[in-house]
Amino acid sequence: MTRHDLRRTARKDLTMSTLPVGRRGLFLGAGSLLATGLLAACGSEPTPPAAPPTGKELAEPAPAQTTGQITAIVPEVNAAVAAADKALDPKKLGPRVSGSAVKFRTAAYEMIGRAKEWKEELRVPGAKLLVPLTSLSEEFPRVSIALVEDSAKEGVPYFLALQQADAKSGYTTWGWAQQAVGVEMPMVPDAAVGSEQVTADAEGLVMTPKKALELYAAVLSNGAESDPDGQLGANPFQTATHERIQTERKELNAGVEKDEAATIHEKFSVNTEEFVGLRTDDGGAIVMGTLTSSRKVAIKDGAKVSYAEDNAYTKVIGKKEFSSEFVRTYGTHVAMYLPSADAGGKVQPIGATQTALGASGK
Repeated sequence: MTRHDLRRTARKDLTMSTLPVGRRGLFLGAGSLLATGLLAACGSEPTPPAAPPTGKELAEPAPAQTTGQITAIVPEVNAAVAAADKALDPKKLGPRVSGSAVKFRTAAYEMIGRAKEWKEELRVPGAKLLVPLTSLSEEFPRVSIALVEDSAKEGVPYFLALQQADAKSGYTTWGWAQQAVGVEMPMVPDAAVGSEQVTADAEGLVMTPKKALELYAAVLSNGAESDPDGQLGANPFQTATHERIQTERKELNAGVEKDEAATIHEKFSVNTEEFVGLRTDDGGAIVMGTLTSSRKVAIKDGAKVSYAEDNAYTKVIGKKEFSSEFVRTYGTHVAMYLPSADAGGKVQPIGATQTALGASGK
């Protein structure tokens, strides 16, 4: 078989997966448009409850977190990520950043140590809170989802997952998903009202959040055949991922029959340990989760694949020619909207941020 020279840079490959996936306006619960004209969340004007008699509790539940609390936390997250990125030191991410966000950053810093151009691919949520979505629950763990600005000028906002493990712990984030461009956003309750916390196995939605995340991972892995009933809405991250894979597949097999030189497949899996979910104004829910994936180029016997000298993936590996396999790994934080079971409709991905974690080949 012939040798195939794939002169595509890793930067082109990664940029398609990490470009902002959204810009929509989000209304606050009172129905007013944010001055920035970014995300949109809408709801009826909340009616303040009557002042209770001294010593009595309010009849209506109140948010467990205030906008002031979330407003204070967001810049601390931004500062921690910025400091860690500057020093390429994951220890600086604590105490506000935890879980997979730390694991993904640690892997990204290792890649930067081998190829400095990877630093340009780091995505950083900004310091300004745009829209808070806070829970009513007094139970732990408590969760919030904050829509925050991008740290980049004229950037697209991020959904920031926040969780408080117990009364003695502060809020931390395990991930942020950049808002999807051109996708209709759900309406969320006013922060003064708060939202019901949703679990991964919550009923009353078109499907449980657990099943929705599994469906998304399956469709990202195998395409429409994993969604025969068309339950997942179209989204930019899915489209870009599949287009990127098909483009590389064609380049791998240029001049030969389909898949004669090599095959390429990316498999996505759900991290079941990370999940946040809150009800929207219409009885649906916004949920966030974490996916990991491995994209493998399997090279047929007798064939060789050569990448360009300046390819950032091959710089990480230390070689540019492969005769057996070429593997890249990624971590992705996603945000999704699930309609209520009564309303019906498609599960709609509304945000994603993907980070390259490593590469290997032989």
